[in-house]
Amino acid sequence: MSGTFEMIRYEEHGSVAVITYDRQERRNAWSVPMYRETVQAVERANANDTIGAIVITNAGPVFCAGRDMKMPPEPRDPVTGRIVNVATLSMAQDDSWLHLISRSKPVIAAVQGAAVGLGVTQILCADIRVGSRSSTYSFPFVSLGLMPELGATALLPRLVGHGRAVDLCLSAAKIDAEEALRIGLITRAFADDSFLDDVMRFASQIAAYPPLQLRLTKQMFESNATVSDKNALLRTEADAFVTMLRAQKKAAAVE
Repeated sequence: MSGTFEMIRYEEHGSVAVITYDRQERRNAWSVPMYRETVQAVERANANDTIGAIVITNAGPVFCAGRDMKMPPEPRDPVTGRIVNVATLSMAQDDSWLHLISRSKPVIAAVQGAAVGLGVTQILCADIRVGSRSSTYSFPFVSLGLMPELGATALLPRLVGHGRAVDLCLSAAKIDAEEALRIGLITRAFADDSFLDDVMRFASQIAAYPPLQLRLTKQMFESNATVSDKNALLRTEADAFVTMLRAQKKAAAVE
């Protein structure tokens, strides 16, 4: 199944939904319309019970060049009066990119080529990040008079460590796939010539697992990421197991 969008492609391959950035004339940079299309595509995948995992990837040599700074300004929000741009949309409290990915089915960010600025920070909240062997990851914020966004100052240290995260951002670093894999920014690197096939095999494996267990496991990792209270940690796990066992008991009764 496929859907009609202007700046992305949405396809369903078995139990995997694939969202492909395809705005190559702008190096797949996020504009307001492209961001909204991406959100709609993720929501479409979440609403389909046959989908078990979501892959976000790209067409062309650039995964995402960050925010599209050349797009004409959007009209102000008629209710709040705020300027509407990618930053205000993707960082809106309770309705942000982070909130969306958090409540979604397992999301795999699959980077081919260059991920620059917001192209990197948008993947930090994905459940799994993989890259092609030729992929690169750039953190140019301070060199452009900007700052990292989309929760990067909290999420990046969780992946690569506090000191390394600060180094990457303050030095406006650019790293290759080998380094990204070594420090934990990505967890797998696939060959360029078989990248999408390898990603689909990996995603299909995850999508085949029971959806409730996937959802609860994802929630536990998120809930316990910064918990130091052992009892609070154990309560979170106990609640998840109770939910799972009740669902299994209900399913057995129906059978």
